[in-house]
Amino acid sequence: MEEYVDFIHRISYQQAELRIAEGDFTPDGRVYLKVNSDNSFKPFYGDTVVFDLNARDKAKISTLIDKLYDSCSECFCNRLDTSTLHMTLHDLSASDNLDNISIEVFCNEIKLLSLLKLNPITTQKIKMKTNFVINMVNTSLVLALIPTDEGEWDKLQSLYTLIDEVKVCPYPYLTPHITLTYFNREGFDKNSSDKLKEKVAELNRQSFDITLCTKNLFYQKFISMNDYTNVFGLTSQRG
Repeated sequence: MEEYVDFIHRISYQQAELRIAEGDFTPDGRVYLKVNSDNSFKPFYGDTVVFDLNARDKAKISTLIDKLYDSCSECFCNRLDTSTLHMTLHDLSASDNLDNISIEVFCNEIKLLSLLKLNPITTQKIKMKTNFVINMVNTSLVLALIPTDEGEWDKLQSLYTLIDEVKVCPYPYLTPHITLTYFNREGFDKNSSDKLKEKVAELNRQSFDITLCTKNLFYQKFISMNDYTNVFGLTSQRG
């Protein structure tokens, strides 16, 4: 389990200034798996464990997204529905071809149910705060989160480590974040890039608290990056 001090050191790259290429911007090729040429969402399949957000926090984040689209809509694909906003605890499986992962997804669900019988998750809250809006590997803009202290980080890491028993992530560490928007599939020019940097710098002058609760921790399946379905909650409702 990653120690809090190591986590804080690891995310030191997160800064108020948006790190994006100078000049014209071309997104990472992974955007093409999720977004059509008209910037609508493509079919993209998989399963995941996420914290759904409460209405108050979704409203605050939706206001940030409003400001991004009002200023720089040409930088992004179609807008994500506010109802889908979440913080991913642990990715499981994902592919643009359902046949490639259908058996894997079925096994993930069975493993998770078995794991929860042996290790029930009780109701608890985890206090987080926003860090910065950042560029996530040239695919999306995300709102990075950090725990308010070491104890909150340990609670989050314990949950992450538990789900890791279902399937180990291809990347070794949790970087808490909420996806705000995916980039325009076709990219954008330097003028738009400069506008986006200015808007992100403005947004990054504010910060607010986010409360995660295991009552809202769900195993979800998705058929696109804008279409998630809760399959079951992970909490035992005790405690």
